[in-house]
Amino acid sequence: MSKPVTLTELHPHRTTTLRHRTQLVNDGRPAVQLNLELHYTSLDPFAVRIGLETDGASAHWSLSREALLLGLRRHEGIGDVAVWPVHQADGCGWLRIRLGPLRNCAVFQMERDVISDWLDITLRLVPQDTESDHLDWEGFLAPLLDQD
Repeated sequence: MSKPVTLTELHPHRTTTLRHRTQLVNDGRPAVQLNLELHYTSLDPFAVRIGLETDGASAHWSLSREALLLGLRRHEGIGDVAVWPVHQADGCGWLRIRLGPLRNCAVFQMERDVISDWLDITLRLVPQDTESDHLDWEGFLAPLLDQD
């Protein structure tokens, strides 16, 4: 895999982006290499945006940061999204993410340590259990309450 690149900004708001490679894991077929981008911002502190790209085609999802953190250690998720670790005898490990229903899904795997290190950066930007402190509640509620 290529070397991961992490970009972090603190102004005007806290963001971090990880650019790396991931693999689309197909049953019985060779893995397909994809460009991966994970983005986190204090403006949306509960979510991680995932972007995948290959040959000009791209797809984007939003996942819970909490689900990714839990998925580093154990299977997390039901329904159309699941995250879990895959441990190997040599000590290296993968993080797998399943998107879509079981019968028609895509499973991606990426280096667990790379994702864990990047999630640690998100926790330094917005510590767990302080996410609500970063939401602009007044900005959200003002248009709803300002009805003429």
